[in-house]
Amino acid sequence: MTDYRQMDSETLNREYSPSSCIDDIMVFINQYNNESAKARNSLINNITANLKYGPEDRSHMDLFVPKGGEVGPLPIHVFIHGGYWQQLSKEESCFAAPNFINHDVIFIALDYTLAPDASLFEIVDQVRRAIISILKNADKFDGDKDNITISGSSAGGHLVAEILSMDWQKYGYDKCPLKGALAISGIFDLEPLVKTYVNDPLKMTVKDALKLSPLHHIPETSCPIIFSYGENETSEFKRQTHQYMDACSLKGINTSYVEMPSVNHFDIVFDLNKEQGPLFQAVLAQIRS
Repeated sequence: MTDYRQMDSETLNREYSPSSCIDDIMVFINQYNNESAKARNSLINNITANLKYGPEDRSHMDLFVPKGGEVGPLPIHVFIHGGYWQQLSKEESCFAAPNFINHDVIFIALDYTLAPDASLFEIVDQVRRAIISILKNADKFDGDKDNITISGSSAGGHLVAEILSMDWQKYGYDKCPLKGALAISGIFDLEPLVKTYVNDPLKMTVKDALKLSPLHHIPETSCPIIFSYGENETSEFKRQTHQYMDACSLKGINTSYVEMPSVNHFDIVFDLNKEQGPLFQAVLAQIRS
C-alpha cells in the first residue's frame, strides 16, 4: 500500500473523496432526507425538536423518546452526522430513530456549526459540550446518564473519537462516563487532508491537523469502541480505521471491529435502522452490557 505522503495530488484527493467509490452521491443524500422525514412523521409524538445545548445557532439537537414502553430512566444513544464538518445536519440524521425507539432507547440527532462558519477546533469543543449537556440533563427527559452511547459516521466518527479523548476531569468526571461508542468510516489522522480539497473551508495548517487528530491524543482509558467501514471505500479510509483501532488497543482500550460487506461510505449508516443489522446489534450489546 502506498504511503499517503508519496501520493500525488490527484490520488490523495481521490483517496479522501468517499464519493469516488460510487456513481452518484445524491442518491444517498436524498435517502438520508427521505428516511429521516419518514422517521419524523412516524415519531411525531416522540420528538422534541431543536433542544438547545449551547449558545451557537446550531447548538441544538432533536430528541426522540419512547412512549408507553419500559419505565425509565432509559438508555440514550447520540448520533453525530458526517459531511466533512461542512455539510449535512441533524435534519438528515434521524433515520435510525425508529429502531432505537422500538428497543426502548432514547435517540438523539446532534447538530453542530459547520465550517467555514466555525473552525474545526470550535466544532470539536461544541460537540464535547453537547455530550456534557446530555450527561448533566439526562434525567430531565427520562434518560439514564449511566447508559449513554454515541456513534458517528465519517467526520462524525472523528468527532466521536475527539469526545472520547476529552479532559473528563475538567467537567467533574474521573473517567469517561459513556457506556460505549461506534466510529463508522472515521478520519483519525487529519494531516493527509491538509493538501486536499477538503481543507479549503477548514484552512488547517499541519500543526492544526496534528492537534485535531485523535491518533495523536489517544486517551489513557475509554469506554469500549466499535469500529467499522464499508467494503466499498477507499484504501485510506480503511487504513485510518485500523491504524487508530490498533493504537487504541495498545493502550488497553476495549475495541472491536464489525465487517460490513456490500456497502459504501454513505449507505453503511442505514444499518443502524435495521433490527438485525450488525452495527445496530453491536451498539445494542453495549447498551445492554
